Parts: sequence; C-alpha cells; structure tokens
Amino acid sequence: MQKTLISGVSPGSIIAQDVYGTDGVLLIKKGTAFREHYTPRFKEAGVQEILIEENGEMSTNTINAIRKSLNIQDVIHEKTRSHAHNQIKKTMMKFKSVSRNDIQKIGQIVEDMIEQLLDQKDFVFALSQLRSVDDYTYQHSVNVGVLALIIGIDLMLDKDQLRHLGTGAILHDIGKIMIPEELIKKPSKLTIDEFSEVKKHTLYGYEILMQTNIAEEAAQIALHHHEKYDGTGYCWGLRNTNIPLFARIVAVADVYDAMSNDRVYKRRSLPDKVFREITHLGDKHFDAHIMETFAKHINIYPTGTGIILNSGHRGIVLHQNKLYPESPIVRVFTPKEQNVKRLYFDVDLSINTKWFIIQTY
Repeated sequence: MQKTLISGVSPGSIIAQDVYGTDGVLLIKKGTAFREHYTPRFKEAGVQEILIEENGEMSTNTINAIRKSLNIQDVIHEKTRSHAHNQIKKTMMKFKSVSRNDIQKIGQIVEDMIEQLLDQKDFVFALSQLRSVDDYTYQHSVNVGVLALIIGIDLMLDKDQLRHLGTGAILHDIGKIMIPEELIKKPSKLTIDEFSEVKKHTLYGYEILMQTNIAEEAAQIALHHHEKYDGTGYCWGLRNTNIPLFARIVAVADVYDAMSNDRVYKRRSLPDKVFREITHLGDKHFDAHIMETFAKHINIYPTGTGIILNSGHRGIVLHQNKLYPESPIVRVFTPKEQNVKRLYFDVDLSINTKWFIIQTY
C-alpha cells in the first residue's frame, strides 16, 4: 500500500483501505477502483489522501498501453468523422443563417457514412474515450448520426430514408444555436425557467431546418427527438407510434451518446451501466423494437474496458463473445506480490465460469 494525494490518484487504482470523511461517514469501501468523479466528493468530505494498492499505478499504465495496441476501429473512416465534425461546427456557428448549401454538404457526408457502414457486414459502435467537453455538441451530433444510421440499416430502411435519417440526426440539436450559451454550458442543474428555455431548441431547430431544402421527415427529428414513448417527453407529449419513426430512432441514439460522454454538468457513465440503464427503460422512454435493434450493435463491455473480477483480479476486455455478451475474453493482470514471470494471462469468461465481472472502470 502507498499513501497518495487525491489529485495524484490514477483512475482504476485500487483503494486499499476504507475511506471515511471527517464526519466519520464511510465514503468508499476498500477494494474499489478509483474513478475521477470521486475526487470532488472526497475533497468536499475533507479527505486529502488515500491508501492505494502499490501495483495500481503499474496496472493502469499497462492497461493504457494495451488499449493503444488493440487499435479499436471506428465504424466510419477517421477522415469522414473529422469532416463531419468540422462541417456541423461551421453550420452551427452561423447563427440563424444555415443555408441550403450547408445542408447539401452535410448530406454528402451522410452519403459517405452510409456507404462505409453498408460495406461492413457486422458493425459494433465504439465510442472514442478522447472527447472534448467544449466540442461536446458537435461530436455528439456526429455520433448520434452514426448510431441512427446503424439502427436504420438494421431496420432495412432504403437509401433515401437513410439519407434523410442521417441528415436529420446530425442536425437534431441545430436549434441550440438560438439558446443562450450560458444555459447550454451551465455546469449545474437548470432552474425550471432555464429548462423551459432550453426545451425550445426543438422548436427552433425545426424552424431553422424548414427554411432549407431538407425533407420534412428529417426536420421532424429536431422537433420530436425529446419525445418519450410513454408520453412524458417534450414538446408535444406524443406517445407510441405517434412519434415519427426517425425521431424514435434518434431518441435512443441521443440518450446513449449523452450518457456515455462527459458533459459540462455531468461525468460520463461506464459502458455497462449505460447499456443496462438505457435498455431497462425499454418501452417506457423508447420504442422497444428500436431499442432491441440498437442493443445488437452495442457491447456491454466494449473492447478496452477496464474490469475487476469477483476473484479480485484486475484486467481489460480483449474480445467479445457474441453468444455470451456478459462473458468476454479478458486479459487478467498478475498481482505484483505473486512474484511470477507472467505479467498477465488471458481468460475466456464464457468457459471459466467461476470468474465473472463485478465492476468496470
């Protein structure tokens, strides 16, 4: 064990001793993997340093090195993603003057995305871990576009439908250019009045898009992507299939990507927790059939995810078992104190059933 300042603890390091606040309240139990969002909680409770396992830092560095070596592939080309990000940024910075030419450029990018996705027989969406909070809106828009197209292809939409879906999905938040920036980037919970103002981005987005040559069904995505299947969404409180199909698709993609990435007011959740939470919502917030379609293309434990087994071993996900999504193939790190030559060994959790994942980081 070694005592380390909170500011110097690496994510994934194992906490070696129960952590209590100055008021004697238990904050975190020993054996828990440290996560970045613990830092403000510890500091608020008066905790300046904690004990961590001595091999924690080594394992974290090893995990990062292995992640790089895995070379996790995006479902679309890096050049296409970069082009899409830059174009949506240019478009959303124009403020009220989105032109037909802007829509045409985004439409061409969507065509490229469709072709690249159709070239793959089996695609699984992988979120980048390197995301800028400042550029969240633009990166989020691209991700939602890709996710929506993946769902649309599985639903066997035709090329024209996919083009309209992808264009509308990428532009689903275009109305935010009409919302004061201090509300969009507010790092704390919005007041009732502030939230009422932010909700107007759906109406603004629809109005902006209808001034271009975009298809009505694409523009409706901006208007209805916050509707929920049980009628509790906004702005119209639509229910079930009264919500346009494309908006139902984008609703799933939008929430999944938002929960999976850092926002100005909230840290991202881990992939397995996002997967379980969003699928648990089922037909309450989402169209169940669309949710099932979406779930086929998302891994519970994506390749590169840090894991802790019930044995106490730490490791990283190497490959998936399609028939047993809860039991991937993992690389397990050998504890330093065991004094063995092997730094790690690989285990197929679908075969070695005595071990299972209890935590991710």
